Amino acid sequence: MLYPKTEAKLTLRPDLDYTKITACGKPSSVRLGAFPGFSLPVYAADEELFMSLKVPERWNGITDMKFKVCVYLAGPEDIGDVFKMQVSYASTPCGAGIVPSAVTDVEVQQAIITGRVSQYDTYELEFAIPAAGLNVKDKLAIRIRNIVATGTAITGEIVVFDTILELKRDKLGGIWS
Repeated sequence: MLYPKTEAKLTLRPDLDYTKITACGKPSSVRLGAFPGFSLPVYAADEELFMSLKVPERWNGITDMKFKVCVYLAGPEDIGDVFKMQVSYASTPCGAGIVPSAVTDVEVQQAIITGRVSQYDTYELEFAIPAAGLNVKDKLAIRIRNIVATGTAITGEIVVFDTILELKRDKLGGIWS
């Protein structure tokens, strides 16, 4: 099936900064069967993940990006308890600009739902990254934290096991550089 070029999407996995994790010894690396991940308690020093990527030339440049974080529960939880994740991002042109120290925070709070309370139950959280201020070829940096939730918080930790940046594209590719 052919899609109109405005409907075509591209999914990318940003590069995770393993150097910081190795240097700090946290967040804790976990493995469940064949699935590696990182266990995130409510934020404390260095309990965060950093990643980045170059905004591809295939992006249409006008549609907001979606950053999806796939997580699972480290232990059983109660229906209605909540956890809250924060994605912070910043961008800068590569080769011509100043790298900013400020970030934009986007938060998503998730309630534990009926039938999804068991240890290892998965949730996919979606964070919007607005197109305004982003350009193709920019370096996009992202930080993920588990932060204090509003309401009755879950008792365990959240394990991040995948991240995906989804964007709409308007061409097959750009000039290779």
